[in-house]
Amino acid sequence: MQIFTSLDLQRQTGDVQRAASQGGVVITSHGKPRNVMLSVEEFCRLKRVAQESVPTHLLARKSPVIRHSADPLGYDVRDFRHASVQMSRDAIEGVHAEAVDAELERVRAVFLRGQR
Repeated sequence: MQIFTSLDLQRQTGDVQRAASQGGVVITSHGKPRNVMLSVEEFCRLKRVAQESVPTHLLARKSPVIRHSADPLGYDVRDFRHASVQMSRDAIEGVHAEAVDAELERVRAVFLRGQR
């Protein structure tokens, strides 16, 4: 079982999750073990061994539902690959140029606030 600090968990969340999926990890805080992270499968196995009920939502094998917000320019973003190809072509051809410029200005206003 690998050991990670709580700071590791904050900075390397993906690495910690991968390690937990492969065999569980211990999360330490101030040098002391505080938590254990396990894969869902291992958690369910341990619940069964302990003859405890397993939460039904953990047993579901459904794919996650991803809700897409409507694209302001009307692209069908449910198929991102197709949408990105179409967006690229439209950008090269200057389609939606005014809308793109307006969006860039909006983003600049948000992210460059105070830097001007």
